Amino acid sequence: MAAECVWHTAGGRGYALRRLIAGVLLCAFALQTIGGSLGTSRFTIDAPQLAPALIQFSQQSGLAIVFSKRLTRNKEALPIMGVWENAGALTNLLEDSGLGWELVGERVIAIYAIDCSADDSCPSPMGTVEKYPLFEPGIEETLVYGTQLTGSRIKRTAYDTSAPVDVFSAPDIELSGAQTLGELLKFVPAVSGNAISTAISNGGDGTASVTLRGLPASNTLVLINGRRVANDGLAGDSVDLNSIPPAAVERIEILKDGASAIYGSDAIAGVVNVITRSDFEGFLAETYFGETEQGDLTTQTHTLQYGAMIPRGSVFLSATLFDQDPIFSRDREISRNADTRRLGGSDERSSATPDSRVTLPDAGTVIATASGYRPATDEDLFNYLDFTTAVVPLERNSLYGSFEYDLTSDITASIDASYLETESEATLAPTPVFTGFEQTPITVAADNIYNNFGQELTDVRRRLVELPDRKQRNESEVSRFSAIVEGQTADWYWDVGYNWSRSEASERTVNLINADNLRRGVGPAANCLGLAIDNCVPVNLLGAAGTLDGTQVGFLRASGEVSGYTKLAGFSGNLSGRPFEIQHGSIDVAFGAELRKESTSKRPDALLASTGTIGGTNFEATSGSRDIIELYAETNIPVWKSGTQALDLEAALRHSDYSDFGDSTNPKFGLRWRLAKGLMLRATYAEGFRAPSLNELFEGNTEEQAFINDPCTQPANVGVLPGCSQQADPTRNQFLTIRGGNPDLKPETSESWGAGVVWSPSSLTGLTLSADIFQIEQEDVVSASAQFLVSQNARFGVFEDNVERDESGNLALVQANNINIGKRRVRGADLSMTYHLPKQHWGQLTFTGNAAYIDEYLASLDPSAPELDLAGTFRDEASEGLGGIPQWKAQLGARWKHKRWRGSYDLHYVSSMEEVIPGTELFRDIDSWLVHDLQLSYTFNVLQGLRASLGVDNLFDEEAPLAASAFNDNIDGRTHELKGRYWYTKLSQRF
Repeated sequence: MAAECVWHTAGGRGYALRRLIAGVLLCAFALQTIGGSLGTSRFTIDAPQLAPALIQFSQQSGLAIVFSKRLTRNKEALPIMGVWENAGALTNLLEDSGLGWELVGERVIAIYAIDCSADDSCPSPMGTVEKYPLFEPGIEETLVYGTQLTGSRIKRTAYDTSAPVDVFSAPDIELSGAQTLGELLKFVPAVSGNAISTAISNGGDGTASVTLRGLPASNTLVLINGRRVANDGLAGDSVDLNSIPPAAVERIEILKDGASAIYGSDAIAGVVNVITRSDFEGFLAETYFGETEQGDLTTQTHTLQYGAMIPRGSVFLSATLFDQDPIFSRDREISRNADTRRLGGSDERSSATPDSRVTLPDAGTVIATASGYRPATDEDLFNYLDFTTAVVPLERNSLYGSFEYDLTSDITASIDASYLETESEATLAPTPVFTGFEQTPITVAADNIYNNFGQELTDVRRRLVELPDRKQRNESEVSRFSAIVEGQTADWYWDVGYNWSRSEASERTVNLINADNLRRGVGPAANCLGLAIDNCVPVNLLGAAGTLDGTQVGFLRASGEVSGYTKLAGFSGNLSGRPFEIQHGSIDVAFGAELRKESTSKRPDALLASTGTIGGTNFEATSGSRDIIELYAETNIPVWKSGTQALDLEAALRHSDYSDFGDSTNPKFGLRWRLAKGLMLRATYAEGFRAPSLNELFEGNTEEQAFINDPCTQPANVGVLPGCSQQADPTRNQFLTIRGGNPDLKPETSESWGAGVVWSPSSLTGLTLSADIFQIEQEDVVSASAQFLVSQNARFGVFEDNVERDESGNLALVQANNINIGKRRVRGADLSMTYHLPKQHWGQLTFTGNAAYIDEYLASLDPSAPELDLAGTFRDEASEGLGGIPQWKAQLGARWKHKRWRGSYDLHYVSSMEEVIPGTELFRDIDSWLVHDLQLSYTFNVLQGLRASLGVDNLFDEEAPLAASAFNDNIDGRTHELKGRYWYTKLSQRF
């Protein structure tokens, strides 16, 4: 067993020496080392930070290592591979760290600080300018413990688990160049589907989410330091990744396995655990600047960090300012026109044109001109992409702080808190009016002073370009606080904690249309006598562009605002230890309990609540709360061991009791079978659940114009499909939809299993390969799909109460409330590779690779409906699809370090996907996509280090492939990127 030995302050100098000797003996005993020379060993040390790298050295050499966590904080480690003399390996491991080592016992090594500057002239770590500065007043006692890895509450001294976990350390994050967590996680192979980011303008809200395995974001649990945080403030179903400041992140652990037995609800697809920094020492000032080759998406980040050791503790503070400019759809070839027929797509321009489009009672359609009217043609459509933002501008300001203090030699208290505010503003095309398709239809009266036809008009479409562009402004404030007391008593490790978080958000959309005023302004003349008489203005909805004067615009112009919050508060207690010794080792156990309260509220203004706007989303208020009590137990049992072979069993059980729907008990089992040194088989089985969100339960009715593909607009389906008795208008693709919550929802349930192999071949030292297969089955999936209802109604004549059509066969209203009717089955594989080449005179080179393969993604939104295999397909979220599910998604990378130089080269690959061309039954392929990212940095010997970095994303300017059915910008913005080649530079000065 390897250990990290950490000193806590108390006592005097002589007392400290005695305690040091006792600590050395304790570590030696814990490590089960034996006497002998330092000798030679085969090493595979690949931990990016020095503390875990020293633990790996201890494990692989059989030598006890005594070091203070204070000395190793914030220090990186180079990989050590191959057969080395133990002394040489340790010397190389400590290179450029400012630390030295010395043998203080037969097989016990102590690490100490060297009094020299961290530059090329620094003497060998064996130098003795100032030995053992940790022999100072305050050294008292040594604690021996392991660390936790996401997916288990048991502290471990090794990182081999029964489920695959990807770890992105701080150096990985820095080399990626990503300035938001959403940007960082977007290319992770296990991530696919409908993740939200600022690359989604129409339908986005400035937030970012992560979607493992292509399942909705609500199926991936996001934690901070292993603890839950509040979801997005507008009654969101997932955590906003933009609410987590990247500068405060130490590492990100991604568990690609079901974990309801460990963490409770939402962990069906997996867990993303963000670990924040607490061990930084010194002062850091950093600035980042990036811009696309076309001169947009200008991004700046400015960060200040300070960390210090204090008597018996440490403190860390971080502040960041982030500013991202937009990309407009019109500034890229692929996204500048909603008519993509020239590229092999379809014409998705809008029939709400700046010149009024009028359908007359005799079914003829005319277009207004300056001199009258003319017959409408197929080209009388509006290209809304001339106006929209493709990537939303975003500002983010964040503060983060942590404080650790040793209450006694065995007990430590820690506090961390953060505050973050974001602002984003999407630009949308001017508001469209479809008089016949509002929840309350609008009729142009026969005696309206601008009606030259002398008869009532019920289908008038017009884009009110006289109003400014619509602007959707989203603001959020996220606060988080956590306090933990932890310690060790005998062989037991315990912690108790309190965590609180609150996310407040608001959304304000301006330059909408007041529906009530428009209804009066185009209605009977007797009901609109004039602004001076009854505060009404007759509206010319039937004219050409520019015929609305300032008075009419002022009468119609409106804005809508909705605000809300999500809050979470909870207490937890955990206990872990090794109470039993059996024939083949020690049994690890962990127990715990959690009590938390969740609440949410979403409040629209009066106009939105009364469905009084056109061009925005009309809401009813939403509010709800619930209490949750959870108990869990976990164990790791060494079933069998013989030489280098071993078989371990993992088991966990969690019981969750919710105040709003009842309880759920979920088990998990795992096996680790080490066949030989360097070869391990692993397998897991888990049951999981997802509690319906407070929004899904209590959401008030929401009105929107949903993007729906109506089969009845296709002539070939008329009279053939049971629900298509007449052809609907083929020029429309957005339809009035009402959604709402359902307090009778049940939890979604799941079963998942996985199996894999991890192999480190002895013939290639430094190489580790892994392959895992997985399957997730879900039932009682919460669904509110208007697209599904419309398709089923057209094809089978069902859901007649939910789908209303007018006398012309056009969709008039779709009612889509949440119900438990769906099911899914996802099956695939994960592949990973790490290859640390032996260190050469030109530096250390490491290759990494990760890939995810989706073999099958069966989805059914109703038990009576056929299952659809979505693997390798794209179905846009705006049409209520699950987004892009590429069969293959992969990352390959190379990392190089030599003295003061660092470099990285990454490939991101997404395989081709199939889609249906809108308005047809035809299929087309979305091309595969491969981009190259490069970064190079050098650290100058200025103060404690000035690092300059230069990077380029999408080195060869690979254009995002056309997605003809995509509502935003003709691409799958959740999978691909519109920005093209992007340059950035970063300067980082440490003091």
